[in-house]
Amino acid sequence: MHTAKKHPEKDALLRHTAPSRQKQAKAYLKGQVPGVMQHYAPDARPDPDQGWVESDETVHRLARWREEAPY
Repeated sequence: MHTAKKHPEKDALLRHTAPSRQKQAKAYLKGQVPGVMQHYAPDARPDPDQGWVESDETVHRLARWREEAPY
């Protein structure tokens, strides 16, 4: 029989959080949320030599994008 672990602090936080944030938090805790780079650079490909999710070129492109962002 599988019993779910209780996390009172997490449950209390989720009860006091807006429903949209609850959904985001639950998805994040389940590992269903892509990384930041995947969100901002969905066309990024792993570096073939190092195996990282982001190549140096992708990281530099994101840095340039952030510097030029209008916010």
